[in-house]
Amino acid sequence: MDSEQVLFSFTDENFQTEPETVFASMREKCPVHLTHDPAPHFTLTREEDVTRALRDEKIWSSKYGPGLAFSEPGIGVLVSSDPPEHTTERIAISRIFKPSVIEKMEDDITELVHELIDSFEHNKTGDIITDFAAPIPLTVMCWMLGTPITHIEQFRRWVLKMAAAVSYPGGREASDEVKNAYHDFFAYFGAHIEKRKKAIESKGDYPEDLLTRLLTVTQDGHALTTKKILGFCQFLLVAGSETTTLMIGNILHRLMENPEQFDLLKKNHALIPNAVEESLRYDAPVHGLFRTNNEKVTMHGVQMPENSKVCMMFASANRDPKAWDNPNTFDITRDIADLRNHASFGVGSHYCLGAPLSRLEGTVALKAIIERLPKIRSNGPPIRTNAGVLKGYSSLPVRWD
Repeated sequence: MDSEQVLFSFTDENFQTEPETVFASMREKCPVHLTHDPAPHFTLTREEDVTRALRDEKIWSSKYGPGLAFSEPGIGVLVSSDPPEHTTERIAISRIFKPSVIEKMEDDITELVHELIDSFEHNKTGDIITDFAAPIPLTVMCWMLGTPITHIEQFRRWVLKMAAAVSYPGGREASDEVKNAYHDFFAYFGAHIEKRKKAIESKGDYPEDLLTRLLTVTQDGHALTTKKILGFCQFLLVAGSETTTLMIGNILHRLMENPEQFDLLKKNHALIPNAVEESLRYDAPVHGLFRTNNEKVTMHGVQMPENSKVCMMFASANRDPKAWDNPNTFDITRDIADLRNHASFGVGSHYCLGAPLSRLEGTVALKAIIERLPKIRSNGPPIRTNAGVLKGYSSLPVRWD
């Protein structure tokens, strides 16, 4: 298996333009791919290999973080921890993400979505990312963390820089822009957390939201450290907002690109959940995330030394013809039970805790667009996100009658 047969890098224009073509070559010619750009790492692309590795946490560790850079072990929450610590953290936090709690948010999310459409419907044109897809999950994150929704533009600027850093070898130190985003984020949320702590200690007036849960839950009799809470808030903002923004944009882009599928959906709203899942499979908002192997691993004749950074390519697993029929066809009539086997929310114990919330936001958003803007269509070329590890659009110009 010769990695030189296929050029792959998250920053390569060819990959950014046609990732599915690059994935197909990698699966066929070098399913374990070694690249040195922008730093040495391996990539797993076949569905069977990706899902098996994600379930084997004894070998494939998350302790050095989900990015290309080696982050400091012990400071991350959930996405950067292994069992048993990860299990304890997940149990502590999962109550906020229970289906019953998420379901109660549906009315508020529906109201938010229609208020957003009210604000721009009369324009007949707009950017569906900045006007619609971005404010939805960021506003929900503000509700969960108790921050003013007037700050969402500021949050998104930080989120975009922090998300881009996942595929940079320097991680949080990758550039002045990234360092400044982290610095401003930690300064803002550090002060926000201290204010909430004081309210809880003085038994003042404070919401019973996710932040309060993080500040009052205990692990083995100990409270979570401020560093861990900050880490979780940072992860939640990136993973819980930008990925959902991209998902909503990706769904609408594919439906506008495939009008016969869009017509099918307009005639049968029962297919909305299928459309959300098919979009997640076909256009995974996160191409892949990294693990680090605790021991030397040989796979398909390729030796991966201990402590290598290895990207688990969710998006390639979702297009593997050994796992999916006609994987390169966008088809919202696929069986919903099969569709939910996509890898876009991860696999195994690190399966995304916020998946039900993201699905709900996507479902509510798509239903509202069909009802309110049924003649929505493209109004110019979209602009791709510049975060290499992500797939989707930073701008999606549309118009409607």
